[in-house]
Amino acid sequence: MNLEHAIETLASGGFVALTDAPERENEADILLAAQHATGEKVNFLATHARGLIAVAFPEARLNALEIPLIEPRFVAANYPRFAVPVDAAQGITTGASAFDRAVTLRLLADPAARAEDLSRPGHIFPLAAVERGLAQRRGHTEGAVALATLAALDPVVAICELMAPDGTMAHGEQVTVFAREHRIPIVTMQELLDHDAQARG
Repeated sequence: MNLEHAIETLASGGFVALTDAPERENEADILLAAQHATGEKVNFLATHARGLIAVAFPEARLNALEIPLIEPRFVAANYPRFAVPVDAAQGITTGASAFDRAVTLRLLADPAARAEDLSRPGHIFPLAAVERGLAQRRGHTEGAVALATLAALDPVVAICELMAPDGTMAHGEQVTVFAREHRIPIVTMQELLDHDAQARG
């Protein structure tokens, strides 16, 4: 039921909270389908979720847009696969405002977008999902792409880590309270993994 609600919410342009396992990061990311990004929604992420606003992608999509991965150095286990940050090449000012970032997010979700439509570097940070998705890596990046795919959306998803008001990462009851306050459904990584396992037979 939680997963179905999350799928419906993401498909309709709403926010979803995705929590990972306690033995991993034990944190939540707030997700928004990039094709539904607006200045108001990006501002909500910046104001209320407070973390870094990035965008999850299938790696093949990044390659098609000629957005290179940043070479990892001195990284910890399960490091996120960041790519060079980008802005829309047209239709924005500095690229930093919530409204400019929404333009860039919608462009990244546009199947007709071309490499030359994006300037580098910019203010939106792409994250590459691994090729085999959740079967290979159980990260928020892969979970976001999987959830968008289940929602029959373009698999490009804005993600923002949820921070507590004191600047620490939100956990457990803090995530529940935030989601309840803002009427955001919560889906766990385990729910996505269980669905993925059932789909694979």
